[in-house]
Amino acid sequence: MLRYSIVHPHRIVDPRPSAALRSTAFPRRIVYPHHCADHDPNVLIDVLPDQRIVYICIPKCASARIKKTLSALLGRHVESSEEAYTRQQSGLKNPKAVGASTFWRVATDPAALRFSFVRNPYARLVSLWAHQFRDKPLVPGPSSINSYLASCGRVDPSLPKGADRVISFKEFVAFVSATANDRIDAHWTQQVAIIDMPGITLDFVGKVETFAQDFSRVLDHVHADPVLRIRSVLPFNASDHDDWQAHYTAELANIVYHAYEPDFDRFDYPRAFAH
Repeated sequence: MLRYSIVHPHRIVDPRPSAALRSTAFPRRIVYPHHCADHDPNVLIDVLPDQRIVYICIPKCASARIKKTLSALLGRHVESSEEAYTRQQSGLKNPKAVGASTFWRVATDPAALRFSFVRNPYARLVSLWAHQFRDKPLVPGPSSINSYLASCGRVDPSLPKGADRVISFKEFVAFVSATANDRIDAHWTQQVAIIDMPGITLDFVGKVETFAQDFSRVLDHVHADPVLRIRSVLPFNASDHDDWQAHYTAELANIVYHAYEPDFDRFDYPRAFAH
């Protein structure tokens, strides 16, 4: 029987690693746009076979902090978000790197922990804009700006671009809300579209808003020592703003809610908030 392979995400293969895995109900076919490399499962998934962990990374959901801690379990020390996201620095491996049989073993092991973290959609967009777009020239370079430049013209020709232009939060909301379902960049794709990874049933989905409490489940799973427990909850990204509400008008909040309504519903985030 042919099944979708995360190890080879753009084609159908016949892995057949074992009779047990052949009985697992993986979907027959999943299509990821070839132009959207950051939706490749090999980009979004970290596998730690010895620790029996599978982590699905949703960008702007404490992902750098989580990767830093997972890297520490491998004896690595990363000091920046860039290092956390660079596999050569972090030591974290994707499904392709660990191999099909090892990945399927961890993905289906009852004793393994398969997890992800989500975030209030309102706060996630503020963090993304503040960290990767605010006051930055709209020219090719950073991946998210490249994604914006590739699609802004078809969304609205009047959207800013060029070395002498920057994007306001209002303009940013208009763009990402119009493309939230298009999978052009995982940083602003609906979280449900990332978390529903074929072949993986998550054991646990934590929330950034209760990170210290929720991440303890991961730490308990690996029997983390007290030092790692303290370090794991320290802020790691200066763009994580507590005052995200101040960036919204009622009109902008309404636009975001309708664009990300599946995230609000699935993860039980309230539509209303105090401006």
